Amino acid sequence: MKTYYRFKFYLNARHSVSFNGKQSGIHPHTWEITVIFGSEQSDTINFSMFEKELENYFLSYESKYLNEHQSFTAVTPTMENMGKVFYHHIKELINNQQLYFRTLEISENPTRTYIIED
Repeated sequence: MKTYYRFKFYLNARHSVSFNGKQSGIHPHTWEITVIFGSEQSDTINFSMFEKELENYFLSYESKYLNEHQSFTAVTPTMENMGKVFYHHIKELINNQQLYFRTLEISENPTRTYIIED
């Protein structure tokens, strides 16, 4: 039997995107980010330090205009690109904690979610 842990984080930030050659205005979102991971250790794990690391990671994006953030100098911060950037950074954090990455979900509103599974 495999078991997993799910953490949810909320990120308030602004971005602008371009679709079909048309640039959107700068607009805000409250992104919901869900990280699902497992552990080979016992069923009871103290996650407070790891959770704080993830909170600090997302704080570097909080209230920012993401197009100007160093993580998005090469790509536009669409929901999909944000998911990919967060996936790579969070996977590294998780692996440093001897946990294993399962899924990252990012939603820009209640009806749209982008999912990356390992």
